[in-house]
Amino acid sequence: MIQLKSGDTVDVIAPSSKVPPDVLEKVKALLASWNLHCRMPSDLLGQDLFSANTTEIRIKHLKEALTNSTSKAIWCLRGGYGATKLIPSLSDLGQLKNPKILIGSSDITALHIFLQDKYGWSTIHGPGSATVVTEKVSKESVEQLKEILFQKKTQVIKNIIPLNHFAKEEQIIKAPITGGNLSLIQTSLGTDWQIQTKNKILLIEEVNEKGYRIDRTLEHLNQAGIFNQVKAILFGDIMGGEEPEGKSYAQDAIKLFAEHSTLPIFQVNGVGHGFINTPIILGKEATLNTRNHSLEF
Repeated sequence: MIQLKSGDTVDVIAPSSKVPPDVLEKVKALLASWNLHCRMPSDLLGQDLFSANTTEIRIKHLKEALTNSTSKAIWCLRGGYGATKLIPSLSDLGQLKNPKILIGSSDITALHIFLQDKYGWSTIHGPGSATVVTEKVSKESVEQLKEILFQKKTQVIKNIIPLNHFAKEEQIIKAPITGGNLSLIQTSLGTDWQIQTKNKILLIEEVNEKGYRIDRTLEHLNQAGIFNQVKAILFGDIMGGEEPEGKSYAQDAIKLFAEHSTLPIFQVNGVGHGFINTPIILGKEATLNTRNHSLEF
């Protein structure tokens, strides 16, 4: 993956939902403290019912960030909604000669999938820049992201939890990681950017979906053949989704899925929508070691 160094330029864009305007200066200040140059469109935020700006303006910002020859990374402000509407307009980009690091999660899963499968880019499933500067993510998670960007050391995630007996077998699984948010993985089905999972570790996380909806989505992916040739499935945080009585069955849906699967199914806490949002490199070969319950990339 590309390594950042002092003085490099980072494009900050808002492909999905909006943020308060005062957040923008905080993002600039954060990147400056990392000795990075922040390039941010002056019309980043505008009027739109669902997203940070109109679809046309968000497409323009995304294309400029993807195609310019001067930036090394693209850091999305946040997830939310809107990124999927931009992808059809990327069909005319041609060959992108300058691979970059895309950083984001949640709705940004759509862009991760597109860039990995079409261009072979390695990207980072991690906190958005607005999430960082509003202190909605732990300092440890931010430091881990910084270490990955500057490649200060090999990233190792411990406490990988086996969820079925196939995952308890002693083995070392080497494969690129793909995926992200469960709803966006499902949204990709039937599109030109449908997720490609063959010989990969599939990362899945979700927030605020009830247990039966998670069960239904996993069954949809199963019947669509998405799990047919994956090497393993790694669930991140499956948060929220409380029923009227206050109990959530989201985690139960994951356990039920694992029990009936013939694939090795694992879970790791702190990857997803929580205060701890451990960054994961997507599109780069990772090593999942069941002997010491670790993931290294």
